[in-house]
Amino acid sequence: MILYMYASFLAHKVFEGVVMKLRLKNDTKTTPVPNKFIECSITAPENYTQAYLLGLMYSSNSREADLDFLCAKLNMDRGEIIEAYEFWQKKGFLRIINSDVLCIEFGDFNRYEEDLYTERDFNRQLQDIFGSRQLSPQEYLKIYDYTDMFGLPKNVVLLLAKYCVLMKGRRVSVAYMDKVARSWAEEENIDTEEKAKEKIENFKVSASGIVRVLKQLGISGREPTKDEYALYGKWTHEWGFTLEAILTACSHTTAAREPSMKYLDRILQRLYAQGSTTSRKIAEIKNKSEETDLNIKELMRITGEKSLKPPLEYESLYNKWTLVYGYGMDILRLAARISSEDGHKPFPFIDDILAEWYNNRIFTLQDAEEFLAERRELDEKIKSVFKAAGILRRPAEAHRRAYKKWTQEYKISHDAILLAAEISSLKDNPFSYLNRKLSDWHESGIRTLSEAQQEAKKLSAKKSAEPKRLMNERPVGNYDHLAIDPFADEGA
Repeated sequence: MILYMYASFLAHKVFEGVVMKLRLKNDTKTTPVPNKFIECSITAPENYTQAYLLGLMYSSNSREADLDFLCAKLNMDRGEIIEAYEFWQKKGFLRIINSDVLCIEFGDFNRYEEDLYTERDFNRQLQDIFGSRQLSPQEYLKIYDYTDMFGLPKNVVLLLAKYCVLMKGRRVSVAYMDKVARSWAEEENIDTEEKAKEKIENFKVSASGIVRVLKQLGISGREPTKDEYALYGKWTHEWGFTLEAILTACSHTTAAREPSMKYLDRILQRLYAQGSTTSRKIAEIKNKSEETDLNIKELMRITGEKSLKPPLEYESLYNKWTLVYGYGMDILRLAARISSEDGHKPFPFIDDILAEWYNNRIFTLQDAEEFLAERRELDEKIKSVFKAAGILRRPAEAHRRAYKKWTQEYKISHDAILLAAEISSLKDNPFSYLNRKLSDWHESGIRTLSEAQQEAKKLSAKKSAEPKRLMNERPVGNYDHLAIDPFADEGA
C-alpha cells in the first residue's frame, strides 16, 4: 500500500515536482499507532502529531494524498509538514527515503540494540548531575531530544546538563537547557566531549574571576548574572584584560557611590582605548591619576576655590596644559598666582593665561617670568596714561593692545601719549577720545612731545581767535600749561 503525494523537499525546503510516497511497514487494514508514539506525543508539538497521524492513516488505506490537500487539511505549509516528519524520523517512528520519488515509511525504527548508552545508564548519570532534584519523565523526554533533534551525542548531553547546572543551579529549567542545546548544536558547534569540557572549564575560570571582581567591588551574597558573565567575557576574550588587570582597574571605581560591573566596564573601555590592558600599565595610570588630582587641588587652593573635589572639566583642562602645552607645575603655579592676584578668578581663568603664553611661545618658567616683567613694565606705563586721563581702572588686554599700537605702529612717544591723555581728561569718555586723538596725530605725522605741543598750540590759537562764548563754557582747569611756552625750547 503506497500513498503518492506530489511534494517539494530538500532539508527544510521543497523541490518542485518531486513525488512523495507514504508506505506502511507492516501492511494491515487498520491504522496502528505505536504505544511509544502516544507517550512521545504528549510533549511533541500538536501539529507534528496531527501530521504524523494523518499521514499514517493515508498510508494504511493506500490512498493517494496531494501535499497541498494535506496542507489545507492541517492548516500547515509544506515546510512545516516536512519538519514534522523529520521530527518523528528522529524519534524512530518513520523513515524518510530521498530519491526521485520521496518515500516516507511509517513503522518502529528504534534500535534498542545499540549500546552507546543504555537508557537506564544515561538516566542514572543524568539524575546524578541534578542531585536531590528528581527529574520528571517529561523532562527526560525533552533531554532525549537533544540527541534526536540536535544530533548531540549523549556524553555531550550529560556535559551540557552539567554546564547548565553550573550556570543556573540544580533548579535550572529544561526550557533554558533547550536554548543552550540549540546554541551548542547550531551556533557554537560543540558536538564532542572535548569541546564540551573546554566550554565548562572556561566557564569555571570565568565564574571564579567574576566572583573575585564582584568581591573587589564590594558585591557579595549572590550569584553573578548573565549580563555580568557577558561583560567579563568581553573584557577577557575580546579586549585581552587579565583577571589581575581587571582587579587593578577596580581601584578606579572608588569615585562611584555604588561601584558596579557596568561602571567598571566604562573604565575598562577607556583603558582599552588607551592600549592599557596590563596590570602594570593600569597601576601606572592610577598613580598618575592620583598625582593629577593632587596637582589640581593645589591649583584650586591657589586660586581660592574651596571645593575639595575637582570637577571632571578641571581634569580635562589640566591634561591640555600638561599634555598639549607641555607645561609643568612650576608654570601652572605661576599662572594660578596671577589668576589669584587678579581677584581670585575661577580655575578656568588659568586657561586664558596659559593659552596666551603658549601662543606667545612661552614654554619655560624663565620665559614666563620675563614675559611677566615686560607686562608689568607695560602696565605701569598704561597706569600713568590712565592717571593723566583721569581713568580709574586697571589695565586690561584691550588697553595693552591699544598702547602697543600707539607706540609700535604709530610710533608715538610715551610723553606725547601723556599729553594726549591730559587733553582727553576733559572728555566724557577719555579713553575713546584719546584713541581718536592719537589716530589723528598719526595721520598728521605727529610722534614726539614737541610735535604734539606745537599741534596743541595751533589748536589753542585757533580756539582763541574764535568768538568767546559767554554762557555754558566748559572750564579748562589747569591743563592750558601743556600747550604753552614752558616746553617751547625743548628739543629746539
